[in-house]
Amino acid sequence: MVPVLAMTEEYSVSEFLQQAMQSAPALLVMVCLLAAVESLVVIGLLVPGMAGLVALTLAAAAAGVSPFWWWLAGALGAIAGDGISFHIGRFSRQGLHQWPVLKDHPQWLERGYRFFHDYGVVSIAIGRFVGPLRPLIPAIAAVCDMPAVRFWWVNIFSGCAWAAAWLLPVYWLGKEALQHISGPRMLLIFAVVCVLAFVVSSLLARRSKS
Repeated sequence: MVPVLAMTEEYSVSEFLQQAMQSAPALLVMVCLLAAVESLVVIGLLVPGMAGLVALTLAAAAAGVSPFWWWLAGALGAIAGDGISFHIGRFSRQGLHQWPVLKDHPQWLERGYRFFHDYGVVSIAIGRFVGPLRPLIPAIAAVCDMPAVRFWWVNIFSGCAWAAAWLLPVYWLGKEALQHISGPRMLLIFAVVCVLAFVVSSLLARRSKS
C-alpha cells in the first residue's frame, strides 16, 4: 500500500508541474514571482534567476501565452522586487551593512555605492541590466536618501525596458524555433539553453562574490 501511495503522489506532483508549465495563468504568476525574487536585495545575488526566466519564457512560447501579457507580468515582478528592496533600504538605513551576508562580503556594498555615486539616479536603470549589482542598487539608493517619487519613476520605466529587452527576445526565438523544430530536438535545445543560462548566471553570481 505504501509504495502505491508513493507512486501516486509522485505522479500527481509530476502531473501538476506539467499542467502548470502548460497553463498561461500559472506561467504568468511564476514569471512575475521569479522576476520579483531575483530583484530582491541580497536574495537576488543567491538565486540564479536568469536560468529560470529563460525556461519559463520558452515554456510560455510553447504554451501560446500572449507576448504582451508575458512582458507585463515580467515587468510588474521586476518593478515590485526593486520597489521592495528600496523600502527595505529605507527601513534598514546603515543597518544594511550589518546583514550577515553583506557583512561577510563588504565589497558587494562598496561596489554598489561606487556605482551609485558615479551614475546617480541613472544607476537604477543601468543597474537593472548588471547582474551582480541589480539586487543592491535600489536599497543603496534608499540609504543615500534618494526621493521615493524619483526612484519609482525610474523603477517603472527601467522595469518595462528590462522585461522588453530580456524576456521578449527569448520569447520570439522560442516561438520561431517551435515553427521549425519539434519533438526530441526541441527538448534538447530547451535543455541546452537552460543549462547555458544557469552557467552564465552562476558565473555572474560567483564573480560578484569575488
